[in-house]
Amino acid sequence: MASEEKRNAEQILKELWEKEAKANGKCQEDVKFVYESVQKGTFSKRDCLCDELYAFVEKVDSESGKTPALGRNIVMDEENQEADFLLLNQVLTLQNAPLGKWPSKGLNPLWQQVDVNLAIRKGDGSAFEETGKIVAAHEKTEADKTALLEELLVNNVVDRAELLAKYEKPDEAFESFTFYHGEEKNHAYAEYPSKWHMLRNDNINEYSMVLSAQEHGALEKLCKDIKAQEKTAGRLTAPLTSEAERKAFYEKELLPFVEAFRKANLAEDRLPKYKKAREEFLAQLKIVKDMQAKQGVLQQTFLRNWKEEKQASKSLKDAEAAIEHGKRDAENAENGKKPLMEQRDKNHSDLEDLYKQMEKTGAEAQQAKNEWTKYNEIIRTGFDKEQQLRGSVNAMTKLLSKKKYEAVMEQADQCAKEAIEAQEKAPAAEKKMKELTAQYDELATVEKRIQNNLTSINEKLTQLTKTINTARASMAKKEEEKEQAKCHLESVEKDHKAILEQWSKEQGDDQRTMLDLDFVKDLLSKDAKTVAKRTAENPWISKNYQKEREKLFALALELQQAFVAASECCNANLATLSQYLGYWKKGKEKIVFHQADREETAASLWQTLFLFLPLPAVDLESLSELFADARKPGVIGMVALEDADVAAPQKLVGALYRGRRAVTFEKTK
Repeated sequence: MASEEKRNAEQILKELWEKEAKANGKCQEDVKFVYESVQKGTFSKRDCLCDELYAFVEKVDSESGKTPALGRNIVMDEENQEADFLLLNQVLTLQNAPLGKWPSKGLNPLWQQVDVNLAIRKGDGSAFEETGKIVAAHEKTEADKTALLEELLVNNVVDRAELLAKYEKPDEAFESFTFYHGEEKNHAYAEYPSKWHMLRNDNINEYSMVLSAQEHGALEKLCKDIKAQEKTAGRLTAPLTSEAERKAFYEKELLPFVEAFRKANLAEDRLPKYKKAREEFLAQLKIVKDMQAKQGVLQQTFLRNWKEEKQASKSLKDAEAAIEHGKRDAENAENGKKPLMEQRDKNHSDLEDLYKQMEKTGAEAQQAKNEWTKYNEIIRTGFDKEQQLRGSVNAMTKLLSKKKYEAVMEQADQCAKEAIEAQEKAPAAEKKMKELTAQYDELATVEKRIQNNLTSINEKLTQLTKTINTARASMAKKEEEKEQAKCHLESVEKDHKAILEQWSKEQGDDQRTMLDLDFVKDLLSKDAKTVAKRTAENPWISKNYQKEREKLFALALELQQAFVAASECCNANLATLSQYLGYWKKGKEKIVFHQADREETAASLWQTLFLFLPLPAVDLESLSELFADARKPGVIGMVALEDADVAAPQKLVGALYRGRRAVTFEKTK
């Protein structure tokens, strides 16, 4: 936990605690406990709703006292109706709905079913991740809230009954413990009970539920509405906010039950009744689960077919687009080759002309070089020969053989003349040689440039040829994929027709509404009548399936009541709870439990009451007061919070800390 984040949470909780303490509110101990837990570093956001509680606290503006938004729900995206279609189908899968159903004449309306499914969290996926563990219900009117609470209650009763039915004898579900500090035998507080009991399977406690609100009047109305619509036998809800309500519940319900239990013969009366209820429930549970699996096939097949059709259409479009892309690539490459090939031909022609010119210039340069070399040789040898000739005759030869002397001198003069003439001609020859050599070098440079250009052109042509070959190979492959996609699409479309034919054959009470794209378009329609028609429907659920679910709820309730009635452990815990609350006295004196025993037993005592009374209703202050000794998070499986939008933030802390899931309602206008 980040230090700054922790300091902020500490500060807000401290301010909320001080505010509640100043008003002498009953929730101050809860806020103080959570504040101290955060302060000490013992508060774990991984527990139950503690992460949500922490996030809620961080949003509280302690100065304004305004309650932050509590809970989320899925939001329809008008721009992406296919996403809406998938989201709703994900939430409304039959496996995500309660196995039971509250007895009624019609199917649940769409958004009520959405809220129920999100709140009970049987499913997973983006919709459930988006909403989280606290669902902000759509329901605004009292009637709609009552209907939603009834369905949530049904889910808890049925799913809990399934777990209870695993035990052939109810008391096998419990583990027994002695008290620590009682003054009676074995540290008990009274002759009966001498022990307290805890459910072995904590998952059973997932399905406990408490209805709470800041305003007591709202709870009374909801409880009355549920009782008024109750079409099943047995107790389901009761307000327990005031001392008068709790005492009346004790005297009319709890005490008679405990006393009747002690007089009953479990082996002859209550255990056989539980066994029968268990058998009937399990038989009906199988019927409902078989129907759920069978009826769920249509939706699963429809969704799978829709996804396959979408994928097949996409594959076909992708293949066609890839083929067109390949055609463009090949065409562009072919078009790109033409100017390059023209450039290549021109370069080859230029090279031929250049080679002829280079050959001519090279020959002329060589000739000029040869002349220059010849002149240099004449210059070098001419003067040397002149000197040799002149040195070969002496004065005696000049006197004795004048002709010989003159002949040698004439030859020497000729050598000198030729050398002088060569000296005069050599510079011109050298100049011509250099000019021609420079011309040749320039031509060689041009030749190299043309060769480099040809290399570049050939590389580009090779790459373009490769592009053409790759594009053609890809097009051939995509043509195959296109044909496969066509065949698949035709097959999927054929399957779709078969699904629609199967759906159309459902008649009477087997008929169901299909949640397709047209359904979603109608939901988002601007026509109020169209929207109202769709929101009144409940896709994928038939009336026959509903009837079987209603039977299952009735049998689940009978099973739960028979379980409690046949369980000595339940009876003992209810008796202990009566003593804990101060109603069942020892003589004329109240039984006072040691604080250690109160904290040790509180959670199990309340969780047993949830088996006896599935939906107790207490306002937020009474919840904090009654559950004060239950200090571990998650004592309550689900907390239903009426008028959560106007409840004081400090009042909500205890309820969120003790819940595992929650559903919130806005205050009825």
